[in-house]
Amino acid sequence: MQGLGDFVNKFVPKGVMPALVTPFTRDGDISEDGFKQVIDYTISKGATGVVPAGTTGEFSYMRTEERKKLLKLTIEYVDGRVPIIAGTGQHSTKASVDLTKYAKDIGCDAALVISPYFLRPTDKGYYEHYETIARKADLPVIMYNIPQCTLGVLTSNVVEDLAEVDNIVGIKDSSGNVPYILELIQKVKGKIEVIVGADECFMSAVAAGSNAAILASANLIPHIWLDIMKHVRAGKIDEAAKLQNSAQTLARIILKNGAAPPVKAGLRMMGINAGKSRMPLDSGGTLTPEIKEEVRLELEKLGVLERAKSPPIQEEIHILEILKEQGISIEDDSNILDASAANDTVSVGIVSGAKNGALGRAFVRLLTMAKTGHEALTVILEPNLPVRPSSLMLPTRKIESMRQASLFYGPVQSGAARAIAHFLEKRKIPGKSIKNDIMIMALDIDLNTRDRRDLTAATQSAVETALAEIWR
Repeated sequence: MQGLGDFVNKFVPKGVMPALVTPFTRDGDISEDGFKQVIDYTISKGATGVVPAGTTGEFSYMRTEERKKLLKLTIEYVDGRVPIIAGTGQHSTKASVDLTKYAKDIGCDAALVISPYFLRPTDKGYYEHYETIARKADLPVIMYNIPQCTLGVLTSNVVEDLAEVDNIVGIKDSSGNVPYILELIQKVKGKIEVIVGADECFMSAVAAGSNAAILASANLIPHIWLDIMKHVRAGKIDEAAKLQNSAQTLARIILKNGAAPPVKAGLRMMGINAGKSRMPLDSGGTLTPEIKEEVRLELEKLGVLERAKSPPIQEEIHILEILKEQGISIEDDSNILDASAANDTVSVGIVSGAKNGALGRAFVRLLTMAKTGHEALTVILEPNLPVRPSSLMLPTRKIESMRQASLFYGPVQSGAARAIAHFLEKRKIPGKSIKNDIMIMALDIDLNTRDRRDLTAATQSAVETALAEIWR
């Protein structure tokens, strides 16, 4: 029979392990097929272990018997391909011991035990909780600090004391507190492993000496985290930082939206049957279409999904024809000037004329009788500071989501305003035009563009080129 020392020697947390989602059917049952698909995907991407029945696995919504079923299913399906760290933490010490013993009996490699939650113990209570589980359950134990959920913190002094307990092999920290995780590494490195649980701390922790991570986003991108770890260990800090930065937005979306729902949405986009979440996570408005779109765009940016193809931007915009499509016809007027310009990112058509003429009437109509998806907006430099001459901008492509609206009426508007302000500053706009004229501009962009800063600069460049034609 193996003793405690044998178990300690058997399992050392390392690499990147997904905190597996638990796919549920519409009726709320565990989807075994979906769970298997998630496991297969993560292992195929290099996951060095799997963690069922954790926070991202919605353990708090599951009965103990369901958690046992999930752990047994994991053992049977993983079939020795990678280590299994079972989520076994419960409200009470006794319940945690019982579930950890079950995990040991069916063949799990270690247990991830969340700190007691709802009713918070003292530091002594935390110590005795973990020491008792490690001593009685006879399975390597990983402590789990997630104060945003438990409302209590495992202090570094308590962790340092628990690191001396034979059967405790690590601590997962999901606090997101970089100084705290670095303090843990300083105090317990060489005794137990400090496991990263907060995606945005990953590179910092690895650089400081962490060798393992359990992450929600590793359901989707375990290979990217493994690449970051590889670069850090090879001293290629710039490459590691570039990858970390590329994954930050997805990590924040996951963190801010309950972990499981955005992860499952991403997996479904990839063709993996990740199922639904349980109430109250699976409720109206939990994951809006805009958030799902953000997840899709981030996965495309990371190369996990093939990028959706958008029609190329127009080579030339005929602004008067665009206005006709809006139901606005402007009679011939030699005083009305129009121009267009385009680059690889933005195409713009601009018309300028007297505010008391036909263009002025068109200006008012665009503001008061907007066409859905093509709404015109005043060009402003900042709130309550419109440009001069007064200008409107409208999209040639139909805006169909809040994200697309924020893109067009954000960086595009900013770039257009900067272009006009730059012309004012350089005194390139005639004084009479500043006072008496107005402008209307139509712009075409790829509404799925990701780099907002580049979009602002490209818009400013295109608009300035068109303005130079109008006031040459």
